[in-house]
Amino acid sequence: MTPMNLPTPANPPAKKRCTIYVDGFNLYYGVLEDNPQWKWLNLQTFFEALRPDEEVVAVKYFTAEIEPEKRSSPKRDRQKRYFRALRMLPKIHLIFGRYQLRWVTCRAQCRQKYQTPEEKKTDVNIAVAMINDTLQGLTDTMVLVSGDSDIEPAVKWIRENHPEIKITVYVPVLPDNAHARRNDHYLSMGVACRPLPLALLSEHILSDVVVMPDGTTLTRPAEWAESFPEDDRS
Repeated sequence: MTPMNLPTPANPPAKKRCTIYVDGFNLYYGVLEDNPQWKWLNLQTFFEALRPDEEVVAVKYFTAEIEPEKRSSPKRDRQKRYFRALRMLPKIHLIFGRYQLRWVTCRAQCRQKYQTPEEKKTDVNIAVAMINDTLQGLTDTMVLVSGDSDIEPAVKWIRENHPEIKITVYVPVLPDNAHARRNDHYLSMGVACRPLPLALLSEHILSDVVVMPDGTTLTRPAEWAESFPEDDRS
């Protein structure tokens, strides 16, 4: 057989486009709060590693600025530093809600009233983004990282009206608490739902020093390092 008669190799099938929707509040309180060494997480490479057979086209991170009522906040400063580092990653999209103070009554005997921050808009922002991406034909598969049941109606709508879109729900939870998280409602829709795999987290931490386009640098907060004292790592 001459070279001209050799069969043309078949092109490999294109990977499915995958969009990740991360409930930052759920991820923080479900996994990161007790593991500050993971807070400097490279969300892009982490989810690309979790979905190697798909093309992750966007990681949409839904969050809110913490402690907005305080004039000075080291925690907020660390959070803002992380947001700036995330913006260096081409597939990361930050979508902000807000924290709003609300009055609550202590359940103990004192019955005193006090203010506590409550995150607003995140659930709606996630639902709108998922439905918009569906209607615009921007993705073939979706990964929702949240244990919040308020997003279930949006997932159900997509499942019923666009069953060609495969949806996976990862619940951000530590292994000791996984038994307490229900997934039966998603499973009844035919949507895969399981705890967020954590084994790869430590392999996808941003560089300790992130260089910005203007040459300035962002340094990983010491409170988020492996060796920082446990008492002050939030």
